[in-house]
Amino acid sequence: MKIVHLVARLNDGGPARVIAQLAAAHRAAGHEVVVLAGACAADERDIGDEVLPGLVERVGGLGRSLSPWSDLRAAFALRGRLRDLAPEVVHTHTAKAGALGRLLCRSLSLPCLHTYHGHVLHGYWARPVHAAFAVAERACAGNAWHQALTPSQLHELRDQHAIGRVARWRWLPPPVARVVPRRAAWHDALPADRPRVLWLGRFAGVKDPGLWLETVAALSAIRPVHAVLCGDGALRGRAEAQAASLGLSATWTGFVPAAEALGCADLLLMTSRNEGLPLSAIEAAGAGVPVVAPAVGGLADAARWGVVRAAERTPQALAMACAAILAAPRPGPHPLALALAGQKLAARYLDLYRHIARCP
Repeated sequence: MKIVHLVARLNDGGPARVIAQLAAAHRAAGHEVVVLAGACAADERDIGDEVLPGLVERVGGLGRSLSPWSDLRAAFALRGRLRDLAPEVVHTHTAKAGALGRLLCRSLSLPCLHTYHGHVLHGYWARPVHAAFAVAERACAGNAWHQALTPSQLHELRDQHAIGRVARWRWLPPPVARVVPRRAAWHDALPADRPRVLWLGRFAGVKDPGLWLETVAALSAIRPVHAVLCGDGALRGRAEAQAASLGLSATWTGFVPAAEALGCADLLLMTSRNEGLPLSAIEAAGAGVPVVAPAVGGLADAARWGVVRAAERTPQALAMACAAILAAPRPGPHPLALALAGQKLAARYLDLYRHIARCP
């Protein structure tokens, strides 16, 4: 079977790592896999060649930012490449690649599956902008197949936003490689007399680093903790200034491997306004690092599954949840998080691809 994955960029985040897991398993089973991807922004680390060696074809003009000229250039390049490859199924990831991919597959009569790792229908902009994006998503959906990563996400996108055909929706969790925590030299500079609360990911508005820092400040009033912030992004400078104004004990590492970040952490704290099913939460739970997060998007399902401890999205409520976690014995790896690292999920994706390829 020939499978094409289409993604706007291969930054160090969930979509790239999910594609890598699927590609490795499906290639090992004898299938042909091609990944069409655009470029990362200047403040992002591109991991495409690292996690998908020899599989990535770069598409000029494709990337995170909206740009009519670049998007049109990408559309022409993608149409020609998809026509030449003639895959049995095209699997699209991320908002822009999903929009372009579904429209192009419709014009080329190619079967298409779009995965919503997250979505931009709330938590990013003002309400009218979100409404406009919802209209655009419904227009792009056509007869494509759609996949949500959790039941709540399925209900929200299929039923509340009325995107796509009801019969062509599936929910299937992502395959997540197990992360084994490991020591790094930079751990030696961390204070050893207090628990370490971890930020892991991009400094972006939807992740709300301001609320994260306010939560750590509220937690520090209950018990001394040290903030370890692993990641980078446009809002990092503002976050550093806020941390200094709050007088927080903090270490800023930039992007580091998740194994190193989790290797020093006593707790992963998330403060997102919107999420799909964040791989960082699954990786932390699989490594035995407890997770505190608000019940937004797929995190609400993760809380029901016991993978994260949910709290109201306020500094005080999140800080109280963190304090309770830190006062309890450290948990072991969560069995559900470990189950997502197995090979059975990749086989279920392949079964879905075959089903999509057979349907008119």
